[in-house]
Amino acid sequence: MAYGTEALVLFEVGLKSYRIEVYNLETNSFGQRANVDLLEEKREAAHQRNMKYLLQAAHHYDSNIKKRSFTVGDLVLRELAASMPTKQGKLQPNWEGPYKVIEVVRLGTYKLETLSCEAIKNTWHASRLRKFYQ
Repeated sequence: MAYGTEALVLFEVGLKSYRIEVYNLETNSFGQRANVDLLEEKREAAHQRNMKYLLQAAHHYDSNIKKRSFTVGDLVLRELAASMPTKQGKLQPNWEGPYKVIEVVRLGTYKLETLSCEAIKNTWHASRLRKFYQ
């Protein structure tokens, strides 16, 4: 298929078919030019449909995500796989801590310290932290 026109099968060329009898070179070339002119609009419409689909998929995915935020002074547990990936095992605990939040670097990123007031070197994302309840 090329710009909306159908290809002819070889045995149809020798036979008298409706497409062969009503074929007109001028209207055919005019129709092909019109299809080429409308091609950009069809691409734009397809792009808009694709963007709408992506937004719907993102909304569906984000609806299942739980937002975590902590304030200064909160006690949190740190994910063991993120802090010490080599010491992770089947029977090891998944979380370690508790740690105290000492600074909110930006939304979702925190600086921690141990309960004995030793600062932890790296910053930690909220997805790797869990609130500690006493």
